[in-house]
Formats: sequence, structure tokens, C-alpha cells
Amino acid sequence: MDKVNRSRRIHFLLQYVPEALEPKVGMYFGEHVIRVNGQLCLVVNADGEVGIRALHPALASELAEVCDNLHWVAHGRVYDQWYLLPDNLALNDPRVIKWIGDSINEVHRMSLKGAIPNHQMKVSSR
Repeated sequence: MDKVNRSRRIHFLLQYVPEALEPKVGMYFGEHVIRVNGQLCLVVNADGEVGIRALHPALASELAEVCDNLHWVAHGRVYDQWYLLPDNLALNDPRVIKWIGDSINEVHRMSLKGAIPNHQMKVSSR
């Protein structure tokens, strides 16, 4: 997908991010992203695929199933907190809007505690 259409797609997604969180649209390694409180939340990659960051285990589980466990890959690195939405899922689907909201809220909540690591957090059974 060309750069103009990727930009249009990320700006379309921006409507689902509360303005009160002061979202910022930008680039990350050449891919379009939305940040909240300095932390990445959403991506539109070079192929035009939309990725949602899932920090909460319930969201990660739901997205893993819907997205067939397909993760964002950039420059050979697998971002396992990120799930790429299937092409046949409309970006205005109520589920997508809910997932975006869940992602944004969790990223914002965790960002208030400091930088968020770029790997899945493992829950200890101890």
C-alpha cells in the first residue's frame, strides 16, 4: 500500500482514540503509528495491515484467535504484543473499535507507570 493510503488509514483509526489522551500520529521505522503518552498503540505497516498492541492478557487472547496469531514484524523483529487484523475485517467493525479502545486504555494506564517493554509480560504463578 502506498504511503498516502497508509496515512489515510492511520488517520481513520485516530477517530477511535479519545482526544483527551492527546494521541500523536507519527512514523516508526517507516511505518505509520499512533502514540499515547509517548507509547505506541496502533500501527499501519508498509503493506497497509493494521496492528493493535495488546498488553492485557484478555485482549491478547482474543486478538490471537481472531488474527490467527499473526504478529507485526518490522526489520526482522517480531513484535509479539502486536496483532495484525485480518484483511476481511472492516476497520469500523464494532469489535475493532472495542479492541482499539481496550488497547489504548491499557497502553495509557501502563505508560503512567513508566516505559512499557516491547515483549509480552509473563505472569508468575508464585
